[in-house]
Amino acid sequence: MAKRVLLVRGGILGRNSGLGSAHHNLADLLGSGSVPGWEIDSISEYELPPRASPFYRLWKRWFSHPRAVKKAISKSVSNGSCDVVHITDQEQAHLIPKRCKLPVVVTVHDLFHLFPKKMKIGEQEIDIGEQNPPSYRRRDIKNLKRGLSRANLLVCDSKATLKDCQRHFPNVKSICVPLGIDVSKYSPSNRDTEQKLLNDKCNLLIVGSHDPRKRMDFICQVLGSLDNSILTEIQVHHVGQAESEYGTPAIIDLAIENGIKNWTGHGPSVSDSKLMGLRGSSECLLFPSASEGFGYPPLEALASGLPVLCSDLPSHNELMPENYCLPADDIEAWKKAILSVHSKWKSRKGEQRKFDQTLIDHASKFDNSVFSSRMADTYNSLGSDINLFSFAKKVE
Repeated sequence: MAKRVLLVRGGILGRNSGLGSAHHNLADLLGSGSVPGWEIDSISEYELPPRASPFYRLWKRWFSHPRAVKKAISKSVSNGSCDVVHITDQEQAHLIPKRCKLPVVVTVHDLFHLFPKKMKIGEQEIDIGEQNPPSYRRRDIKNLKRGLSRANLLVCDSKATLKDCQRHFPNVKSICVPLGIDVSKYSPSNRDTEQKLLNDKCNLLIVGSHDPRKRMDFICQVLGSLDNSILTEIQVHHVGQAESEYGTPAIIDLAIENGIKNWTGHGPSVSDSKLMGLRGSSECLLFPSASEGFGYPPLEALASGLPVLCSDLPSHNELMPENYCLPADDIEAWKKAILSVHSKWKSRKGEQRKFDQTLIDHASKFDNSVFSSRMADTYNSLGSDINLFSFAKKVE
């Protein structure tokens, strides 16, 4: 008989966000019986009205939902319906009750929001996480840290995050289990319709918000340094929030400032089919980020056979083939790589790009089938004397 997992998170998130995607993927796998020996008991989460006030949001987060989660766990204990509580991201760790009667697992995607830092890349200093959060967020962070300290096991989705957890929460067992994706969903061989060319230009794709760690200013500077005769043949497609929440210019303004005229912003709410079409029509994904919890966009690009130019920084560099990433601060290296992409496009003389099977094969290392097996081993390790450091090595 399969053991059962109570999945917990806060407000409901859509599948198009990183945390939302990870939560829904795990729920789907447990719900479909794909995690050997384990199945879903129930999900504890809540909906928020689109125009909910800040006070209502805090009331739900700090008071109402914690009580609901505690009640759900008590009910599961009394009727024996559940074996493990799994909180699917660290931003909900405050939901772990004190003296919980069931083992609690927390998936930790990153810790830079709880322990913000500054990163020096070349001559630029970049904020990783919010450096001076308001008072309510400082209280929130304190509760999250306390919650993580009460967990039985921290499941980190990257080696970099595992290292951070071992440093900040040395008394809590932690393990590295990379997230999974349905590789077949992205495979060019499974697409229903023939890919149509977007235009007669060399299309480059960028996926990411305008957070400072995403380094949109850097990639605009790189593109702007290209010879104008080449730049006019390039069309940039950006998927993500274009406006800055930090008082800096919008991405389109950065593009104009650097002389990039062929720039199309698609916004953050792009359908899966449209994003898949952009991957199929583009020559590569540009991903200059300074820090990621996991890095879905580059992995999804590889799974679709799309080459990626990404910075050699955690933790997206853990997902890439060996010697694949670019030095984060080397403008000339990025420029040379983009020129190579353009040259290959030019040599095809309008023919469709062929999909690189070696990239798809590499992405298959992170397929949901692998992730499901690792999660089963992780749940099974609870309450045992297994050396989780060795186990972490096993599942890398």
